[in-house]
Amino acid sequence: MSIARYHRIVRHSRHHHNHHWAAFGLLVVGIAVLSLATSDRGLGIAAFLGAFVNSLITVTLAYVICLMLGLIIGLVTVATPKVETLLLPVVDLAQSFPTFAVLPVLVYQFGHSRITVVTILVIAMIWPIVFSVIGGIKEQREDEAEAATAFGATGWRRLRYYTWPLLRPQIITGSIISWGQAWDTIVGAEIIAGVTGAGHYLGAIGDRGDIRLLALGILVYLFLIFAINQLFWLPLLHRYTKYTAES
Repeated sequence: MSIARYHRIVRHSRHHHNHHWAAFGLLVVGIAVLSLATSDRGLGIAAFLGAFVNSLITVTLAYVICLMLGLIIGLVTVATPKVETLLLPVVDLAQSFPTFAVLPVLVYQFGHSRITVVTILVIAMIWPIVFSVIGGIKEQREDEAEAATAFGATGWRRLRYYTWPLLRPQIITGSIISWGQAWDTIVGAEIIAGVTGAGHYLGAIGDRGDIRLLALGILVYLFLIFAINQLFWLPLLHRYTKYTAES
């Protein structure tokens, strides 16, 4: 996905705050309906929210790991032209690997545990961050890089005062994509691994054959993810792309 194109979408969305409030209203209504519908089935809203918090902790842990590894892999990949020629095809191939293909191996190795889910999330989430780092480095302006060198920005100082501020808008954009992929992946991962979370909760509803209740649970699940994006990720993206020139 083009970062500039994503920024246009985000800037356009700033003028639709009323729609956001309407969505939050629907979320409240959905939670209330889900609470009433599950109150006598052992699948109460408290259990759902507790399961969602477990999933949120798992996704956050996986994201932190991806952020650190993605930054390292991205910087190493474009360290020199020779290294880039060698590693970029490998990284490009790795992102195409089917994530769930390794899930049986992880279950065999780590059992039905949260480590299994975190590992599969890292495999699914890391590539948008890696390529956001690579893209940010490749798009850097030569005069800015030379100015940073002239002012003594080398080694750790260069990473802190030049590279990190340069990459921050791209990394945030990659993180939003990565975050979305995590919530798509975790449902199946938790069901297969048998780990408590929102995916496992929705799987339990599905096992009972109540399609309407399952659809409502999925809707509330999606609105909770939407709320996180609106309250955290989009304000962060607005902050660090406010003065970014669009190509």
